Amino acid sequence: MVQDIKETVEVIDIPISEKKKPDDRSSTDVASVSTDESEKVPLDYVHDLEWTPEEERAVLNKIDLRLMSFALLMSFVLHMDRTNIANAISDGLPADLGFGITGINTSTLVHSIIFTAGTVCNNVIVKRFGAHFTIPIMMNAWAICTWAHTFLHNFSGYIVLRIVLALTEAGFIPACVSYLTGWYKTNELATRLSWFWGIQSFASAFSGLISFGVFRMSGIGGLQGWKWLFLIDGVFTHIVGVIAIFYIPANPSSTAGGLRGKLGWFTEREKQIAVTRIIRDDLSKKDQYERLTWHDVKITVMDTKLWTHLIITFIGIMPTTPMSTYFPTLIRGYGFPVTTSNLLTVPACFIGLFFSILIAKSADRFGNYSLHALIGCVWSMAGFLALQFIPDSAGRWSFYAVTLLVSSSPAWHGMQIAWMSSNLAPVGKRTIAFGAVVGAANICGVPGSQIYLQSDSPRFHKGNWINFGLLAGASLLFLSLRARYALTNKARTKKWNNFSDEQKKEYSNTTKDEGSDRLDFKFRL
Repeated sequence: MVQDIKETVEVIDIPISEKKKPDDRSSTDVASVSTDESEKVPLDYVHDLEWTPEEERAVLNKIDLRLMSFALLMSFVLHMDRTNIANAISDGLPADLGFGITGINTSTLVHSIIFTAGTVCNNVIVKRFGAHFTIPIMMNAWAICTWAHTFLHNFSGYIVLRIVLALTEAGFIPACVSYLTGWYKTNELATRLSWFWGIQSFASAFSGLISFGVFRMSGIGGLQGWKWLFLIDGVFTHIVGVIAIFYIPANPSSTAGGLRGKLGWFTEREKQIAVTRIIRDDLSKKDQYERLTWHDVKITVMDTKLWTHLIITFIGIMPTTPMSTYFPTLIRGYGFPVTTSNLLTVPACFIGLFFSILIAKSADRFGNYSLHALIGCVWSMAGFLALQFIPDSAGRWSFYAVTLLVSSSPAWHGMQIAWMSSNLAPVGKRTIAFGAVVGAANICGVPGSQIYLQSDSPRFHKGNWINFGLLAGASLLFLSLRARYALTNKARTKKWNNFSDEQKKEYSNTTKDEGSDRLDFKFRL
């Protein structure tokens, strides 16, 4: 294990005859692009390596089976520990600890603020020590916070525990996303990230299923049902967290050792293919393991296109906060028993997961990530309109059907991050952006926690209109950002094509433009 922790990316110098900026992604064939003599590349990168589609598919299958499957398990555990609070609330956690809806909203607000601050800070630590080392530490830390809910007796303790939980969970998602970009090409990422976020739906479904049985344990050992739920989830997280210590490799070049076996996952040739194909797809990934600098922070903050991505995330995901928090409680309010209410959350989770993956696969195949992401926004908007206009006289199953429509909306967050990632370079900017976009997806919980208020219950008409407006705004921003990327590509192509070969060479050798600011960088739509 110590050897795994100390693993670093070995580099060698490769002499070449042509100079090209490493963060460039021109419209030419990246496989033909070389780097400067002074630049460093991973040890297993082979400039002139060739392989068949069948060989690459075999490598990709190994990565999916051995790495992505475990990443999904870790994401599943995270979302189990994040969504079980909704189930616990429906089982009477607030009443047992002496607070109501206002207390729930306050804790959600505080959790969101701390979580957001932690995403950016933790990503710097992850970049310094490596995701393979920091992810297992984070998992075991939040596992302690999860089962520690069994010792809660009042609101003060609850707030403190939610703060510590937010700090320990905050770095996991940006660390995993940044880590996975070092294993997958751009046109492979959206589907994997949709699985990564879509597994949240499965976790919610599973949490609803086990809640149906766990809440019946209320009174055993002197614990309420919701305390048993946190205890079981926490122990399960510890098991996965300990396995992760010995299982997660540092990078494709270092898969031998620990639970991965003495020989590792790849043959020598497969290792070269795994590394080389990633760098040829995106030259900025050559610097995947470089530390962050203040210059990286500066160019990230100055990128207005990134800010648009962050605003889309902030307003577009905000409606999920009230729905995810109160989904079982809303169903219970329609007249269903508490155990049945949690069980009825399950179909929405599976419907959302199915359509999320289906849409993401289409986006990876055909491109146009922005248009594919819009499907989830439009779906949610239709659901909130239906929830708004269903008459009070409708039966409980009619109310449930409409709530199911809203809650089963396909997740577009993974596609949006894949789209953002493909349009950001150099790698330092991309790494910081991962932390920022995850932070934006959580800080929206601050205003989101105040959308459904006690004074607006039980139908929350005002809150539903707010949710509809937020999604409409996100949709417009998706379209405007797509238009901006398209117009920028058109202007850059026109200017580039007017250059002579000598001018193009001079630009490549002398420009101070970096990454996605370069004239020969082409944005994906």
